[in-house]
Amino acid sequence: MKPDMKAFFEMRAATWDALHPPAQQAQAIAWGLGCAQQHFGPLKGKTLVDLGCGTGVLLPHLLAALGEGLLWAVDCAQAMVEAAKAKHVDARLRFVCADALRWAAPQGEADGVLCYNSFPHFPREETLRAVASWLRPGGFFLIWHNFGREKINSIHREAGGAVAKHRLMPAQALAALAEPCGFEAHSQTDDGQHWLVLLGKL
Repeated sequence: MKPDMKAFFEMRAATWDALHPPAQQAQAIAWGLGCAQQHFGPLKGKTLVDLGCGTGVLLPHLLAALGEGLLWAVDCAQAMVEAAKAKHVDARLRFVCADALRWAAPQGEADGVLCYNSFPHFPREETLRAVASWLRPGGFFLIWHNFGREKINSIHREAGGAVAKHRLMPAQALAALAEPCGFEAHSQTDDGQHWLVLLGKL
């Protein structure tokens, strides 16, 4: 993760939830998790990774479904991780503040990796290959957003700075990019209002 990217999110951690209210994202989160569970079964007892966890908007939803499982919450920005920690104290949680592609992730042990509202900030192919190495065969990688692709890209352009050129690519194109990285596509949505790609580890 480039230093300017880390600094961008460090500076915004304190106001992130006010600008992106968690309650307003509940429907989109439920939609994505429902899609993953439809294809890969319940999350109960799983080992999961929240990639780019930010202030922890996904965590209560994942913990509610996790049962006796394990959840890694990973983000490059210390202020984001601290905000998530302050809201969620749970023995099943493991917080990691590191470049998500450089941390010592358990290899081949994760049942699922979830990346909500953050994938454009990661290098695409490198991320796909890293996530594939974390997952056991038959595991899943869920990538989704609470808005459509054009709106997400517009938000990044208007934000400027370190994220100005970060783009969410068409879902079909990302699914094709994922195939040589060890995945098959199970679900794709890119209809202007919603964006989701669900991949399965081969």
